Amino acid sequence: AFVRLKRMVMAVEKVHAELARNQNAENYPLIDSSPIEDPRLEALMDKFETAVCDDLNTAVGLTVLDELLSLKDVDVAEKARALDYIDDVLGFDLADFELSRTEFRIRPKSAIITEPEIETALAARKEARAAKDFAKSDAIRDDLIAKGVEVMDGDPLGWDWKLDI
Repeated sequence: AFVRLKRMVMAVEKVHAELARNQNAENYPLIDSSPIEDPRLEALMDKFETAVCDDLNTAVGLTVLDELLSLKDVDVAEKARALDYIDDVLGFDLADFELSRTEFRIRPKSAIITEPEIETALAARKEARAAKDFAKSDAIRDDLIAKGVEVMDGDPLGWDWKLDI
């Protein structure tokens, strides 16, 4: 559930960043109340409404939210309106622009490395990868993993604590 929430937060950040880019706004714009016209979004909203009316079926509501977040090639303003509506009903406050994935970094008690040490190691790993020294890059990644840090290539955050389960 924790990983799912982080993914949702990252997806919402992308939607709002794209919306801000499209509207050339420095701050996130207020989302207007224009009607949703995209048939795919309308279908998802209908599915969500049906779930809510079915004794607040949050399992289906969450599935709809996931589908909405993964939907491609739709008008970002309409997607943001649908997202904000679903978010308001579910009460997650995902659209709170202060919320970011960094808020979900939880340092396990067993961690044996500090955040500055992680950042230094990741910088060294990035340099090793740029120099095509993949053995060194892999060694740095393995050392971080051994210390409780999950390295996530392609993620803007770059790393996360591995949760002790």
